[in-house]
Parts: sequence; structure tokens; C-alpha cells
Amino acid sequence: MPTGMQTYGPDGSIYTNLTWTLSQMQGSVVTNATNGSISLPTMPAGKSRFYIVVSLVDMQVWKGKKPGVTVSGSTMSWSYSFSDWFGQFAANCRIYYGYY
Repeated sequence: MPTGMQTYGPDGSIYTNLTWTLSQMQGSVVTNATNGSISLPTMPAGKSRFYIVVSLVDMQVWKGKKPGVTVSGSTMSWSYSFSDWFGQFAANCRIYYGYY
């Protein structure tokens, strides 16, 4: 049985499969509960980028919001968005990133 992490889309298709190749974490960044961006280090040819968002605070069931993350070229950006519900807050998070 393979060991690793797999993530799936709503239709059941595999988004990330870390059981096929070895992954390498390159670093992490703390969001400080604000929108932001960083420049990412280069990765070897033929590799794919991954990131994982982990909350550093109590999410209080549904009120704490993690940021949405996008990667464009060598820049990773994150931003928080909220609905009209009262009491939502930007959760301070750490984003781990690397390649596989």
C-alpha cells in the first residue's frame, strides 16, 4: 500500500498525489491574518508546486476564515474574503509550500 497524501476535487479527480513521487518542502510563511504575497524559490524542472494552509488559532467552528491561496509563476499570494455573517475573522495561518 502506498504512503503519502492525496487530495481530490468535487468530481473525484485527483488534484495532488504525493504517493507517486517524493515531495520536498521549501519553506513556510505566517500570514499574520492579513493579505500578502511572497516570492517562491525555484524548483527543479518537471516538478509541481504544492501548498498547505494550517490555522494557528482556534477557528471557533465556522467564524475563523483561512485565506485563499494562488500561485502565479514564482509568486504565491493569499487573501481573506468574508460573507455577510456577523463575527467572521481572518485566522492567522501558516502556509507550507514546496514541490513534488
